[in-house]
Amino acid sequence: MNRTLTFVLAGVMVLAGAGCVNRQAQDQAKKTAQLLGDPIRVVSVQPVSTTSLTETLEITGDVTAGQDATIGSKQSGRVASVFVKDGDTVSAGQLIAQLDTATLQAQLNQAQAQVGQALATSNSARSALSQALRNASVGPTKTSSAIRQAQAALRGAQSQLQKALNGARPEERRQAESNVAAAKSTLETQQKELKRIETLVKEGAIAGNRLDQQQNAVSTAQSQYDNAVQALSLIRSGTRQEDIDAARDQVRQAQESVRTAQAQKELDPLLRDQVDSARAQVESTRAQVQSAQAQVAIARQAIADAQIRAPFAGKILGKPIQAGAVAGGGTTVARLIGNQGVYFSGQVPSAEVSRIRPGLPVTVTVDALPGQTFAGTVSAVSPQAESVGRLFDVRIQLSDGAGRIKPGMFAKGLIQLRQISNATVVPEGAVVRQGDNAFVFIVDGDKAKRIPVTLGLQKDGLIQVSGVPSNAMLIVRGQDTLSPGTKVKTERVSTASNSKPASGSSGAAVEG
Repeated sequence: MNRTLTFVLAGVMVLAGAGCVNRQAQDQAKKTAQLLGDPIRVVSVQPVSTTSLTETLEITGDVTAGQDATIGSKQSGRVASVFVKDGDTVSAGQLIAQLDTATLQAQLNQAQAQVGQALATSNSARSALSQALRNASVGPTKTSSAIRQAQAALRGAQSQLQKALNGARPEERRQAESNVAAAKSTLETQQKELKRIETLVKEGAIAGNRLDQQQNAVSTAQSQYDNAVQALSLIRSGTRQEDIDAARDQVRQAQESVRTAQAQKELDPLLRDQVDSARAQVESTRAQVQSAQAQVAIARQAIADAQIRAPFAGKILGKPIQAGAVAGGGTTVARLIGNQGVYFSGQVPSAEVSRIRPGLPVTVTVDALPGQTFAGTVSAVSPQAESVGRLFDVRIQLSDGAGRIKPGMFAKGLIQLRQISNATVVPEGAVVRQGDNAFVFIVDGDKAKRIPVTLGLQKDGLIQVSGVPSNAMLIVRGQDTLSPGTKVKTERVSTASNSKPASGSSGAAVEG
């Protein structure tokens, strides 16, 4: 008789000694005593089975639109027209509202006029630069020529004076006559050139200072002609004192012309300064043109911004702003919910977040759509937890349910953390726990054998175990009264009577 049987018999004797008259208790005590006294235990067995297990984590949250934008006005102005209403479907770029643009159009016209004025100023500056470049190129040549002409005139005046002093000879008379003819020809040529230049200046083909130069040339030719005539007259009439004095005056005049031409030559470097100044003016006017054009672009952008358009396709949610209202910069015009799908966002504790990664499949249910499930995937995990509760946000992107799932609905999801194929499972009730240790009993011949096991995932009344032979007969009933080596008598039970069938979605998985 073992210790348990002794305790039972002692209890029965105590009850009898106390005069207990509870027949039913006495009968039960007798049966228990007989059972404990029998060395063979009757147990129920079933084969160890394998199945696929999925470890999941439940997450709850609200459904949110993938695109949800508050469309605002970029600038202040009166709302002239509104083209949508609550619930309207809009396409990307569709005009939603229009601000009044009368003032903006006036600003654009003013900016365009400033561009025209700046362009005219720029053209004038470029023309001045071209003239300065021509002057810088031709001016030195002209002044050198003027010096040579003045020097030649001086030599001629000096020769005439000398002739006047020496008196005329027959060959000088002929020479004087020839000089008169040459001077007259030069004068006529210069007068024709003057008429031609006057015409070109009137037509704007050349600069006005060219006319002054030619008039000076005509004056010089006239003077030379007059001098030649006088010289001839002197020769014919003989040299008089006043003629000699006049010749001396001609020499002095010619000398002054040489000095004037030389002084003009010294001003040639100033022509390059004029070129530099003209170039600076061109650059300044170019900057003015660019500034005016930028003002035009700003005015045009302001007019474009007055047209408030949908940034993406979707549906208007709520009542938009009314026509006639004054909108400031950033004033909400309408709220737009996009058509690019919805997702729901939930939270998981910090202890579980390391097991969640983007791409994990999720089975989603929505309270507002009972009996329906939707497929989704983990699209993002927040890198930082909230300060309260140490919870991390997880975004679940829904791949179906478009049109049925609406933003704001409450949703639940089962994130599939991992899946184990061909897992060895036993009914949860077949496991015997003693403190932190777990065991199962199997039939070994006609005796019970205790097997230590490691527990894994749990699902639908089944629990994953390791350490049990795959061909073992598992004791699923009566194992609580067994000790290692106890003789047993088995009776077969069906698997269905000891466990629930596996369903498509698993419950929360636990580990031993």
